[in-house]
Amino acid sequence: MVRKLFVVLIALMVAASIPSAAKMRGPSTPEERAQALEYAQSLEQHPLAKDNLEKRMWLTEWLVNVPDVTVMPCCKELESLDKVNNTYSYQLRMQVLYSQAAFLLQHPQEKNAVAIQAAGLAGTLRAYRAIQQFDPTAKYPLLDNLMTLEKKGKLGKYIQHQKCMKG
Repeated sequence: MVRKLFVVLIALMVAASIPSAAKMRGPSTPEERAQALEYAQSLEQHPLAKDNLEKRMWLTEWLVNVPDVTVMPCCKELESLDKVNNTYSYQLRMQVLYSQAAFLLQHPQEKNAVAIQAAGLAGTLRAYRAIQQFDPTAKYPLLDNLMTLEKKGKLGKYIQHQKCMKG
């Protein structure tokens, strides 16, 4: 089931690269932005809630279709989460995008790619901590390392070193 969801999510993300999809509709509405923010924050705080599949699907489709909120995949290293433990890896990898969107909705004038990427990773780390509260056996050394960097205020430097940003 999780793999099928991931395939659907990837297909939607690929569709995001087709600019005509975003041009066919107007910018996001205030109601959509409020819902997106609520969903992204809910997924950070309660990543294993029963209604999260619907939230993730809605958020992914919304991000693909709206022309005024643009997120970017961060740090290819996150793909390695699957090799460690694929139980939660898909949710955590997608959370980067949802948390970036939440940050952009709260800071619409922000253009600093490092700040946007850092917000996405920080949201993923919040979701990871919430997962660990539920399942203490969930361990991802990369995320543990990123939490250490976050505590030291070095998440931005990590992002710059990984060259995660576009442009």
